[in-house]
Amino acid sequence: MSAVSEISEGMGAAGGKKPPVMAFAMDPETLETISRVVPGGGKGVEVNEGSIGNAIAALRGGRAPALLIVDITGSASPVSEISALAELCGPATTIRAIGPDNDVGLFRALVAAGVTDYLVKPISGQELRRTMLTANQRDGVTEQAANGLLTAVIGAHGGVGASAIAVGAAWQIANRHKKQVGLVDLDIQFGTASLSLDLDPGTGLRSALEQPDRIDSLFVASAMISCGDNLYVLSGEEPLDHEIQVQAESVDRLIGELKRIFDVVVIDLPRHLVATCSTVLQSANSIALVTDLSLAGLRDCLRIRSSLETLAPDARLSIIANRVGLAKAGEIALGEFEKSLGAKIDFVFPEDPKASKAAINGKPLATGGGAARITESMGGLARIMGGITDSKKSKRNWFKLIRK
Repeated sequence: MSAVSEISEGMGAAGGKKPPVMAFAMDPETLETISRVVPGGGKGVEVNEGSIGNAIAALRGGRAPALLIVDITGSASPVSEISALAELCGPATTIRAIGPDNDVGLFRALVAAGVTDYLVKPISGQELRRTMLTANQRDGVTEQAANGLLTAVIGAHGGVGASAIAVGAAWQIANRHKKQVGLVDLDIQFGTASLSLDLDPGTGLRSALEQPDRIDSLFVASAMISCGDNLYVLSGEEPLDHEIQVQAESVDRLIGELKRIFDVVVIDLPRHLVATCSTVLQSANSIALVTDLSLAGLRDCLRIRSSLETLAPDARLSIIANRVGLAKAGEIALGEFEKSLGAKIDFVFPEDPKASKAAINGKPLATGGGAARITESMGGLARIMGGITDSKKSKRNWFKLIRK
């Protein structure tokens, strides 16, 4: 369940029969942003084209929503209209205003008139999501179940390209299948998820791991770095002279919160943390084990696969041969590798100079060109990790825009 789906359902529960969320915006860009973040249809959620005046007219004689987002653009008396709107809705409605003016005086006047936040255009999906999470906590919404899908990507040994696979799959799920995805790179000192996407790593991951009591929906929304509309990244690049202990309790709590916020959570899990993250792995829907076709890759793949059979017996395990052809002289033939492993290789990613060059420019694997085999394999893996099938649509009716 996404963050905003959680909020809309929770507010519906907290507010009785009131519609959970209503939004009014004037321009196509703002409407489009709101429609991406606020899911429409089926749950009393409405996204409307209109001004604050339209909001007042629509709510006269009707039921006020738990959360109301209004656009004050073009209003001659925005403070007076907000005051009238707040009186009309009553104290049980949280009002968020959006407008074009970055004015501290206006912000204070609007707050005094009844809004709890004011966002300056152009608004981003991350800003809107954060303000909705704040509304969720302010109104004491009951905590929702952690329904997001969880997948872990593990490299059999260093250099097999597990991080590239994790980043590429997360990107595809977010951008091709329009799911909200949280990507976590648990290699807090040498992780490459942010680097691969040309993002600054931030310090949120370390804060979460060292202070698990701080972890909640608002903390996660603030700590994660946005990469487009649907992909959010949590990673680190901490100094090497800092000793950082990754505790199981911290990881469990972090992943649990992420599963409440995102449709899909992808963990880039270093192999030395497999035992530490045993509880997380037990709850995983799928696991991708990435190897090369070397002798060391075979040995380590056997060991990790055996461990996963005990730690995560219910997870769907996909075995991936990556960078095939990079070191032909040292590679075991695919058929012989599978025979020794006692399992089939599910996806093969050949070494491709074009894809490697694209990665230097911050383009995830299978998005910057390269071999058709890479695109095909990444597409299949992303569908497994994202729980996507041809027979049915996503259970979440994402970002339907209702215009009146």
